[in-house]
Amino acid sequence: MPDLEPSNNTAVNSTRRPDLDWLRVVCILLLHLYHSARMFNVDDPWHVKAPVLLPILNGPMDILHLLRMPLLMLIAGTATAFALRKRGIGAFAIDRIKRLLWPLIFGMLVIVPPQIWVERVWKGQYSGSYFAFWPSVFHGVPYPKGSLSWHHLWFVAYLFVFCMAALPLFTWFRREGGKTFLAKLEAFLARGANHWWMAVPILVGRFLLRDHRETGDLIHDPKALVFYGGLFLAGHLLGRMPRLEARLVELRQWNLLISLSLLAALLPPGEFPFPLEHIAIYAFIWASLCAALGYAKARVTNPKPWLTRAQSRAYPFYIFHQTVIVVLGWWMLRLQLGPWTFFAALTVFSFFLTWGLCESVAAISWLRPCLGMGPKPTKAEHRASRRLTDGQLAAILSDEAR
Repeated sequence: MPDLEPSNNTAVNSTRRPDLDWLRVVCILLLHLYHSARMFNVDDPWHVKAPVLLPILNGPMDILHLLRMPLLMLIAGTATAFALRKRGIGAFAIDRIKRLLWPLIFGMLVIVPPQIWVERVWKGQYSGSYFAFWPSVFHGVPYPKGSLSWHHLWFVAYLFVFCMAALPLFTWFRREGGKTFLAKLEAFLARGANHWWMAVPILVGRFLLRDHRETGDLIHDPKALVFYGGLFLAGHLLGRMPRLEARLVELRQWNLLISLSLLAALLPPGEFPFPLEHIAIYAFIWASLCAALGYAKARVTNPKPWLTRAQSRAYPFYIFHQTVIVVLGWWMLRLQLGPWTFFAALTVFSFFLTWGLCESVAAISWLRPCLGMGPKPTKAEHRASRRLTDGQLAAILSDEAR
């Protein structure tokens, strides 16, 4: 995901956050699993569907859907607070353009189109080759009428817009008035269970806009804009409030208990009258996010080299993964596998193929920025990194993970 790519500076950074790295990597893995399963679940339109579906996947996928992207947006907001500690507002804006806007444009023109081609071939709407289809992307007609879309890269588009829209607020936070406000707010939120007040505007907005469909088109999507924009801001505030983060660690067991209790009460869905079920769902989301942040900060304290590497590949993995799943899943239809074998094979092989693409991109200097990666490290930097301790090696990180 965005806000993941390490830089190649060899200076040790004491602000390394292995807990956030770990949560990002987990989110990406769950996202990959979720998108692999969409070919097999029921009542969920997808670019291509398996001939035999697996209804048992519906429940677990519904739960994953509630948590995966909200947690990722919350973490992305937190990362912006760390990024702003070492750069000015203008430099931050330029970095967002390089790390978010440019990969989004590249993704829309190069990475996403194979998904649209596969969908149209599978539905019998197109019979030509991909190379004959690809020029239609440049006609500029939005999907589904045309071939231009950001598909799963909607997250990158929304995150870029949130970052740009929040620049005046970030500027104010640097001034005395903003600093005083943040200090008072932190003192309040770090007491008792006051962290739940952060969720109130987010959940109220979600509740009031419950009848709106999430479109992912940015323009006609107030439900998602309010929800994910609120999570982005909440994450940014968390990144500026170490006392609040410490409080989440203290309350992690209580938040987990609340989350599991609400989940148990919500299963099966549809048993509670309006508005109790809506309130319970949104409270479940917030309790789960707070529990995840608290447990990660309490348990993931020692950075490891494998986590640094996984973190450095997470963003390009996100950009590639859905296209790999769709194209590979469509090709595997001809193998006529049983549904569970098909699901398992698609999940495993698409993972390794996506990882292989990430490693290939990492080795090509001119291609790295297209996937949101920083400059390729020099041989001297590689040698220097091998001389560092595990903790120091994991502390060499991106502007985004601080």
